[in-house]
Amino acid sequence: MKMKRIALVAMACLVSAGTLWAAGQNEKLTQGIPHIVIATADNTYGLSTDSDLQGAITSLIESKTNTKITTIIPPLASYTDKLATLVNSGDVPDVFVVAQAMTKIPSMVARGQLLDLTDYIKNSPALSKLDPSLFQNLQIDGKTYFIPYNYPKSKALYLRKDIMDQYGITLSNTPTTEEFSREMQKLAGTGIIPFCFPKWVDNFQFFYNSFGAWGGVYNENGQIIDGFQTQEMRDALSYVHQLYVDGVLSQEFITTENSAMREKTYTGKAASDIDYVTNYINYVQNTTAAGKYTEMHLIYKLVGPNGDGGALNEATQTAWVVSAKTENPEASIRVLETIVTDSEVYPAFFGIGVEGKHYTLDANGVITPTAKAANSGYKYTLNYLSDSFLDIDLNNLSFTLSDLLKQGLPKQIAHIRAVQPNLGPNHAADINVGVSVAYDRVAPSIKSTRESIATKIIVGSVSLEQGMQEYNNFWKSINGPEILKELNAAN
Repeated sequence: MKMKRIALVAMACLVSAGTLWAAGQNEKLTQGIPHIVIATADNTYGLSTDSDLQGAITSLIESKTNTKITTIIPPLASYTDKLATLVNSGDVPDVFVVAQAMTKIPSMVARGQLLDLTDYIKNSPALSKLDPSLFQNLQIDGKTYFIPYNYPKSKALYLRKDIMDQYGITLSNTPTTEEFSREMQKLAGTGIIPFCFPKWVDNFQFFYNSFGAWGGVYNENGQIIDGFQTQEMRDALSYVHQLYVDGVLSQEFITTENSAMREKTYTGKAASDIDYVTNYINYVQNTTAAGKYTEMHLIYKLVGPNGDGGALNEATQTAWVVSAKTENPEASIRVLETIVTDSEVYPAFFGIGVEGKHYTLDANGVITPTAKAANSGYKYTLNYLSDSFLDIDLNNLSFTLSDLLKQGLPKQIAHIRAVQPNLGPNHAADINVGVSVAYDRVAPSIKSTRESIATKIIVGSVSLEQGMQEYNNFWKSINGPEILKELNAAN
């Protein structure tokens, strides 16, 4: 009996430290309370690597959900590999985070690894209130297998309002492609770059959207096609090429890093660029720091000749899922519902941690990390004030916002909400990994070749016809027509 007690004490200590995975799997109930295993990277979970501080987050969730929770919180850099090991070994956590969700979730669903959450979401008082559009890009056969925890990543065009006013540039949040070209040409000869762009060619999808084009192989009305070889793509590339010829598009975009692009806009050397809608506050802070503060005007989409258009939609990049093997699905959903929608848990989990543990408030209400938090790499973030689904009163926070945050956050929130109905398509989940071995093998080269040729067409080193012929030759060399047949046969 004595030996048994010793063993139980040792087991409890290990579980509380989150290191005894096998015990967590075997002990499904603790005194009648559901036992849930959560896996996520350490860039959330209170933004601290200290086990005691992570434990404070766990205790908060447990108190809200009437569950016993065991955590698996590896470093962000090793999280994906750790999760793959757990999933492949069969020791799957009940609840876990999936990165690169648009491609990985469909594959996991095909392998029967994820729980269908459709009815659970419908019956959840909190989750059922989320905007249905949040789930649209990643539904599989009309079913939902994930829960997002913030708004989808999207990009829009940022325009400096001071330069717009100085040069009489008049553009709405949704102008036409013709209006954008005409108005931005007013900056010709001024020494200001009209539109700064980074070297990441996939950002041109913003303009492809205006012509109903998609840069990749995708499902078009039930048929898998190669979007790069459509007339819509030809029209889109012709338009972007003309922006380059007219001097609207930065002539050095091929070598421009994101940081350099932003710096030019912060300092007024460029009138505009393309960036995440969630970065609005960064423009407030950095234009101020550069002594060049201005309000930023956002263009959510350019409306093309046929009425097409939409913001660059990166959709759900990271999401929560539930294992198909969980023995406590209701409790798992209760935990996720709390993490994603609870007004106390969400800020603690994704933003600032637990007061008194991760931080204290000074006499002016400013957040100050505790010594333990500071020593564990904790660095709080206030992104949740705008990116989360919470309805937050910025005038009734427990802590004080800086003047810049007071100035910029309401506008960032407004833009995040306003861009949602103006999002373009995202077809990243149209083709699951494993459907076609031939396609999986050549998909990376399709992407790199497509982007290389698009760049050459835009800068004019080859004509549109020459570029399309070059791509067609490549397409034949990889047996593209046969690959499409194979994909459609499995569709």
